[in-house]
Amino acid sequence: MKRSFISFLIILLVAVTLSSCTIRHGDFTVVSNKLTRLSEFELEKADRVKGIMGKDVQHIIIFFPAGGPPTLEGALDDAFEKGGGDVMTDAVIEQSSFYIPLIYGQSVWQVKGDVVKTRKY
Repeated sequence: MKRSFISFLIILLVAVTLSSCTIRHGDFTVVSNKLTRLSEFELEKADRVKGIMGKDVQHIIIFFPAGGPPTLEGALDDAFEKGGGDVMTDAVIEQSSFYIPLIYGQSVWQVKGDVVKTRKY
């Protein structure tokens, strides 16, 4: 009986230690961190690069964060750089993190969607 209880506690401890959390902040029709004038642009007719994913990641080594905290702006900038645009359509924004105590962890902002270039330059 005592052995099975200790086994249960070990399994519970491992499960809690290796857990992670993901928060879906929502689905957005249009999102950008750039100054854009969509009133003068036909978004429906624009060329788009589909399925672009942008991330901003902070690594945590032992318990020291490497670099600054991740931001939504950093994830959007990464997506715009990959897609060559300045506006995302049909975007899904998520924030996730995991941590294995005293070993490694990550904190991530992630955005997925289609990238559209509205500027001519």
